[in-house]
Amino acid sequence: MVAKLNLVKLPIIILLLLCSFGCYSQKLAIKEIGFSLKPEERAKIERLATYEVKIFNGLFKDAENDSLTININLYNKGKDFRALLQEFGLKGLTESGFYSPITNQSYVLYQSVADIEIILHEMSHALLRNSIRNPPRWFNEGLAEFLESLKEENYKIQVNAQFHYLDKMKADNRNTPANITAFLNSHNSWQDKNRVHDMYTISYCMVYYIIKQNPLLISKMANMMKKGINTEQIFDTLFGGIDSFERNFNFYYR
Repeated sequence: MVAKLNLVKLPIIILLLLCSFGCYSQKLAIKEIGFSLKPEERAKIERLATYEVKIFNGLFKDAENDSLTININLYNKGKDFRALLQEFGLKGLTESGFYSPITNQSYVLYQSVADIEIILHEMSHALLRNSIRNPPRWFNEGLAEFLESLKEENYKIQVNAQFHYLDKMKADNRNTPANITAFLNSHNSWQDKNRVHDMYTISYCMVYYIIKQNPLLISKMANMMKKGINTEQIFDTLFGGIDSFERNFNFYYR
């Protein structure tokens, strides 16, 4: 069992320390379809969104996201959201939310305050795309899964570990160690309903592992992607190659 104490609080604090920008003017444009948010729910969304923007500012060591307008469409009725999925050709691939790079907007089925994590996930896609036009899918989804677990606890905001992914990774590795090279090249698996959960699991666990090793590595990786450096070069530079990363990754989740 992976230890549960202070797993990811310190790395996020370090990422925030990378950001020395005091201003905050980022705009959160929330459109409610068929309902109205309670004032306290809207306030909570805005607090967590502010924190997520600061994380991205620290990640890229700039304040570009402060001037970005994040457009979020919240649907309260399942039938309306399912019709939207049909319209975007996403039926069967998600049931709760998605970000469209075409419209540069996020769409979320919001039925309770627990669904704020979906908003944070889709916000992550918008924020990352603002800095990296075409981020690798694993990095895009892994980081979004990591940041969706931002929580307010004891008047503090922190990141909680996603244990269902960590435990699944360990269980899967007992049978077959992860083949990271094959995973990075499995582009079609993101559209395969039978494989997509495994893709999210490995993506999250890769981001989690990198941050646990050294939170500065995730920032270096993001900035290399921003410069257009390819995945193989990034892994060669930061981890001594994909094979080396794979050995250490599988040892961590042994």
